Amino acid sequence: MTETLSWAQARRIALRSQGIGPARRTVVPGPAASRRALDRTLERTHLLQIDSVNVFARAHHMPVFTRTGSWDTSVLETASRPGPGRRVREALAHEAAYATPAVHALLAFRRARAAHRDWGAVRRAAEQSPHLFEGILRTIAEHGPLSAAAISRHLGDHDRGEGWGWRRTESQWAVEYLFRSGALDCVGRNERFERLYLPAPEAPDGPVDPGADAAEDPAAVLSLTSLAARALGIADAGAIADYFRLRVGEVRPAITRLLADGELREVEVGLPEGPRRLLLHRDAPQGSALRGAALVSPFDPIAFHRPRLRELFDVDYTIGIYTPAQRRTTGYYSLLLLLGDRIPARVDLRSDRSRGVLEVRGTYAEPALRTRARERPGEGTIAAALAAELSRAATWQGLEEIEVLTGPGTGDLSAALHAEVRAASAAGIPS
Repeated sequence: MTETLSWAQARRIALRSQGIGPARRTVVPGPAASRRALDRTLERTHLLQIDSVNVFARAHHMPVFTRTGSWDTSVLETASRPGPGRRVREALAHEAAYATPAVHALLAFRRARAAHRDWGAVRRAAEQSPHLFEGILRTIAEHGPLSAAAISRHLGDHDRGEGWGWRRTESQWAVEYLFRSGALDCVGRNERFERLYLPAPEAPDGPVDPGADAAEDPAAVLSLTSLAARALGIADAGAIADYFRLRVGEVRPAITRLLADGELREVEVGLPEGPRRLLLHRDAPQGSALRGAALVSPFDPIAFHRPRLRELFDVDYTIGIYTPAQRRTTGYYSLLLLLGDRIPARVDLRSDRSRGVLEVRGTYAEPALRTRARERPGEGTIAAALAAELSRAATWQGLEEIEVLTGPGTGDLSAALHAEVRAASAAGIPS
């Protein structure tokens, strides 16, 4: 007989599988404690999706904050450097991400696939400039580590106009190809957040023919599927495949194997739209209740697969940075507020570092939650929890004040949050 779980149990299992629940720090700890926080997060997530937008905090810094509270983000930069203590390597895992060395190694087959797929633009560039790849590797050997833009400058390649580049020169596209195919390793980022490259220690000998066939690696797919299923706790095949950006078709045999071995089992979840069969990992934690609040990046593994976010949390999220300003409904780069096992609101933040102020540009109740009157927390409860979490966030970012904007366009919870923040300030509670 198939086990039945409630919607709330499924949410709690999903969150606890991702390391949500333990107490979180308010004060930024030293490097050793921050390294432990990073390691604990990576044990659960296996990756940190990278995003260059820094309007509040970078997306790859947020998952550690969500799970452990304040931490010293400089330890991530140190952890990505080559050497014995390297904890992460950049990879195309879930999009661009800092991945654990184990995941980076398992994704070798995809780097080979990238090398062999139809990089027509790179092939044309190589035909027109046969010494392009040699020149790139020689330049890095002489002057590296270098960004793609710096490599272009060294090679005298300045043409970004006509041709095949998306605001890139031929050599910049070729550098991207060499990184995706495993010939180059990202060893850090510069002040403009551009990748810095050196030859990868496991780089293939010589250029790879982009027209050749790439071998599959069922064993690696099986391992990645297992890691994704454990990280998610409870999910469908689509979410498991999406975790490391695999194809659903290539993970289905792996899921069949994991079901046969007892690592996964089917359960029935009572969703509001009706019962749904999902896959539960044997190591998934119990769905015990969660307390407290945390801000969640839209690029966190909790949220980055939007169909799962809708199904488990009733949240339909579209990020505002890709939407024209006049069509945005919940701000430019809103973070989700996790309260217990629900996501009742989102908040649009900006760190004004010149003034030492955390600006709250909008505070929005989740539309779906408003229609479920019996299940939603009260407005005051949401505002109080968010005010406390914003205080933690401001401290983490080294900001001294919280400024809540109110009025048209700032959301239906902005007035309540403004009152909570003002009351905390009057009571002498750090904001």
